[in-house]
Amino acid sequence: MFHDFTYINNFTPGQTAAKMSVRRPINADPVKGINGDQFAKEMEFLAANGVQEVVIDINSKGGNIKEGFSIYQSIKDYPGKTTTRVIGIAASMAGMISQAGDERVILDYGLFHTHGPQAPAGQKADAALIGIMRGSLKTILKSKAYITDEEAEKLLNSENLFTAVEALNLGFFDRIESTQTSIKLDLSNSLDELYEMANNFINIKTNKMEKVVSFLGLENSANEEAVLKSLEELKNNAEKVLTLENEVTEKTDKLKELTESLEAKALEVTELKTAAAEALINEAVKSGKLNNDLTAKWLEMAKNDLNSTKELLSGLGTSPKAEAIENEFKAEESENRKEWDFQQWSQDAPKDLEKMKNESPEKFEDLLNDYIK
Repeated sequence: MFHDFTYINNFTPGQTAAKMSVRRPINADPVKGINGDQFAKEMEFLAANGVQEVVIDINSKGGNIKEGFSIYQSIKDYPGKTTTRVIGIAASMAGMISQAGDERVILDYGLFHTHGPQAPAGQKADAALIGIMRGSLKTILKSKAYITDEEAEKLLNSENLFTAVEALNLGFFDRIESTQTSIKLDLSNSLDELYEMANNFINIKTNKMEKVVSFLGLENSANEEAVLKSLEELKNNAEKVLTLENEVTEKTDKLKELTESLEAKALEVTELKTAAAEALINEAVKSGKLNNDLTAKWLEMAKNDLNSTKELLSGLGTSPKAEAIENEFKAEESENRKEWDFQQWSQDAPKDLEKMKNESPEKFEDLLNDYIK
């Protein structure tokens, strides 16, 4: 069952990618470190469940060569893509394991360490066996690196510690992963000290990642690739929103310009129609076709329909329709004046009041007496 596994970090059924870790010493006793046989079984489990890509994080000071061979070969035999990723220090046998991946990655602060096979403390080593193991380790070192047989032999004759850049230049890694972090692993420290320093940094980084994972709505088991993918989606969506906002702003500005232009044109048309209507009515008054008292109504009609008004005015005096309109205006005017008093007649129609005085003196006298009273 999945809960029995020790080295798989974030497998979910149906998932095509998973992460494993080599973050302890390598030891046949699973209590003391990483057991090669158990690690291989967990790799086989992932392969059987269709996982296409496995990332193996490494931060280990190495250990048992035999167990290390099992781990190395289980990575080499994996049917999908494997990425070995040094997230602290890959020392001794852990450094050899880092060479097994299809892609070999080291973080910018990471360290790579090599030395030859050694006998456990307090035990005697068989010289022949040591020689055979040295040959195996040399084969691993030369499998992908840009080194000669002599250079590989030299790396196994002494303790060698390389920075990420140095290890990359020697061909032990395909790329360096940037962390933009200030951590520095001093090459003068012992392997145990370096191992502990890297682990402390990784734990701090993991705690920070938990908050990021929670913010992104991902599962707690989400690996760095999943976090980066989610952040990339957020970035892309933000860029799309910004692009849409810019497009909306541009179209809004364009619509505003068109609206202002149409309003200006409409005002210009209204002014031209008013000027044409006034010119038409003024000409009709000058020619004697219209009475000044009716110009306001004719002007309103001309503003609404200039051509029809012009046609009516051209036939005024002879056209029954024009005369009917004139009479209608007069009748309407007469009807409205029924309620006028003397003062309103004097203000609004003084000429007609004078005409009333001459032609209808009795009506004039009544209007004046009512006003005086």
